[in-house]
Amino acid sequence: MFEFIYDYVEKDTFTKYLRLVIFVAAYVIFRNYYSEWAKMKQVKRQIALDEQEKLDKPEKERKEKEAQAAKLKAEAATFGWGKKTRKNVKLVERELAESATTLRERHQTSYDAQEDHDIEDLLED
Repeated sequence: MFEFIYDYVEKDTFTKYLRLVIFVAAYVIFRNYYSEWAKMKQVKRQIALDEQEKLDKPEKERKEKEAQAAKLKAEAATFGWGKKTRKNVKLVERELAESATTLRERHQTSYDAQEDHDIEDLLED
């Protein structure tokens, strides 16, 4: 099939370069397929991790709150002046911090949505 080329190039050299071209072409073609497959696999794994984390989050938060409340209760049980008041102040501070965090997250989410709405016509799928 390629006998006419052998007039210009040695057969061994032509064979080496043909193999090289075949390997490079196969690499270029299959690299795209592999990267798409790896990307989809990573996305599926990340979604599964996010869902598991979302399921575990309420339980973890509940345990943290119980541990904090037990710590404050133990601290208030020791003898001393103003322990009960300090315990109540810490509880109120914790509730305020949680409320502030929730409000900040809600505000940030709405702010992000507004930003996207402003440039929605410029975004591509």
